[in-house]
Amino acid sequence: MTDSELFEALDLELPEMQAVKTAVAAEDLAAAKRALANHIRTREAPKWVRQRSGGRRRGRETDILEEAEKLLRREFTFGFHGAPSYTASFGDRIDWGANPTEGEYKTHLWNESLNRHFHFATLVRAYTETGEDRFAEGLVRDWVDWVEQNPRPMDSSGNDVKWPYGCYAWQTLTTGIRLENTWPNALYRCLGSPAFTDNAVAAILGSVCDQARHLVKWPTGHNWLTEECMGLYTAGMLFPEFREAAGWRRTAIERLYGQLTDEVYPDGAEYELAAGYGNWVVRNFVNLLDRARLNGLEAELPDDLVPRMEKMFGYVMSVSMPDGRMPGLNDSGNADVKGLLETGHGLFPNREDFLYVASERAQGKAPAEISIGLPWSGHYVMRSGWDAEALFMLFDSGPYGSAHQHEDKLHFVVSAYGKQLVLDPGNFSYDASRWRRYVLTTPGHNTVMVDGMGQHRRGKRETYFWPRPWQGDAPTENDTLWVNKPDFDYARGTYRDGYGRPEARAREEGRPERGGYEMVTGITHTRRVLFLKPDYWVIADTMAADDDAEHVYESLFHLDAVEAQADESALSVTTHDADSANLAIVPMADGGLRVRIVSGQDDPVQGWANDPWRPVPTAVYSKAGRHTTWLAYALYPTRPGQIMPVISVEPAPTEKAEGDDALALVVRFADGRADHLLFSCRPGQPVTFGNFSTDAEAAAIRLREDGTAEQTFFAEGSFLHRDGAPVR
Repeated sequence: MTDSELFEALDLELPEMQAVKTAVAAEDLAAAKRALANHIRTREAPKWVRQRSGGRRRGRETDILEEAEKLLRREFTFGFHGAPSYTASFGDRIDWGANPTEGEYKTHLWNESLNRHFHFATLVRAYTETGEDRFAEGLVRDWVDWVEQNPRPMDSSGNDVKWPYGCYAWQTLTTGIRLENTWPNALYRCLGSPAFTDNAVAAILGSVCDQARHLVKWPTGHNWLTEECMGLYTAGMLFPEFREAAGWRRTAIERLYGQLTDEVYPDGAEYELAAGYGNWVVRNFVNLLDRARLNGLEAELPDDLVPRMEKMFGYVMSVSMPDGRMPGLNDSGNADVKGLLETGHGLFPNREDFLYVASERAQGKAPAEISIGLPWSGHYVMRSGWDAEALFMLFDSGPYGSAHQHEDKLHFVVSAYGKQLVLDPGNFSYDASRWRRYVLTTPGHNTVMVDGMGQHRRGKRETYFWPRPWQGDAPTENDTLWVNKPDFDYARGTYRDGYGRPEARAREEGRPERGGYEMVTGITHTRRVLFLKPDYWVIADTMAADDDAEHVYESLFHLDAVEAQADESALSVTTHDADSANLAIVPMADGGLRVRIVSGQDDPVQGWANDPWRPVPTAVYSKAGRHTTWLAYALYPTRPGQIMPVISVEPAPTEKAEGDDALALVVRFADGRADHLLFSCRPGQPVTFGNFSTDAEAAAIRLREDGTAEQTFFAEGSFLHRDGAPVR
């Protein structure tokens, strides 16, 4: 933007702009820039969440200074989600399109970080801590250099970069981040430095206008659109001197408000179904509200904006683990949500359940619902309670996600007695590495693989999210069953979208290639999860193939432990952390079952997890079968030092069931107790197992040592009998 274009974009009729107007009328652009810069330096409003530093602190040493010195020498280092860090050293001028990453770790994230100006925060902190203008001078040097080297593309969104090469300067997400965060923080905290000359201030303001116009012209969707809107809104809020400022705010608000309908499910989940990105969206809605209130602009917001935000906080609370973190699904890691829920309580003071979780049970009231099914997100949460020691499982039977997807349907995570026990391996750098493929695909999740292949929903866009409009308690297409009872929870989900792997792997193994993927279709995985409160879970998997071929099924369990051991005779797997909770996986006794524990394997990648990136023991159970194959496991968590009480999980005969339509199990305990379970593929059809009978899809009878019934449960049926009489 030229100087003339800048002054044309300003509203010179504003009273505070009269000195600028006079200079422009006299065609004295130097005086006009001086008047404009003086106005920006001295104005008291608008306000920013971090006000300028004012009285700077001098002589204070911090660990940030060494990094700031490197930045003054134009040395930039970025690293992402477990991948190696890479450094680029520039000479007299920064190459904003540079990318030092290489090989399988080559990633656009390096370009994005450079152009999002994340390094500004380090220079700002060094300046405010020491009061040395050289840090502000380095900041302004890089700032103006970027403006000069990166003119606005008039015919492109900036999102069509030929990755992994090229400059990400005008990517809309990157533009939104600059305007919403890095630029305002730097300007408001360092504007008092002489480094911010008249010319520098004019260059920055001109670029703000250019970037806001860019965001108006090229909206996207998902979390990108939320951040773009916040950049656009922030520009309109902080720089009302522009003629278009009110329009920028209005456009941003309209787009953000639309996202509440189009991109947030009725159960409160953002439809990417990735914890980190969903929480970012929630936080940006809070930022919108906070910034509007800070500057007296709340009247511009829709009247029902705040009430409609409540469901997003409700979702976050519902899926939080006992330690106050939200499980990382899709492109995300576990996210601490206590601060977010504290903010939610501030917005909704009547929600004492938000405060309860935010304060780690020190204040507020426990949520009314203990276990909960969220059918729009497909997240089903089984709990024994809301205390710190509670047992917790999140079972994922939802859509693929609108973006940032992982091939992980019927995946789950488990926490108990203050520790996560079964984890999601999390995220990895957005690169082309084998590690990235691992976290994206089924091998990095706790579900079932077929013939060495993982799920393949990426090619089926109809699996990404539910068809709109989103209304009611559950989508009409949902085929997941959820039953919540005081003593039992039960969920049943199905995956039927095929299994595959890239043709390169197929070629290596001499297998046929089909359109870029070797695929196996016609196999349906049905996972049934029964929570016998408050002690343990039983998972029963049905693998149903519509061909006559033998298939090999592998069940994966990624364990959050230092080590785990397998019992060669019982094939059980147990973690052994001396000072924390542990988990035992006890499979159904079956001569065809095999187990191995993999940890830190590089090719193919298996047994890894992030935060930090590390090896984790992963139990891999395998079994070959034709037509219908059942796999079943008891997952029993134990307190530190507790002896695991389950001695066996035994199959039991069934009568009046056709073929493999039903599975009966007996879980036996060391003290003589026994749990008798039934899972049926044909609810409504009576099945006899032992001296019990039922027409239910799932049933459980907990027997004491003397054989009397302690608890009973059945789902999707009309009766549960013992010796012909109802069980009570």
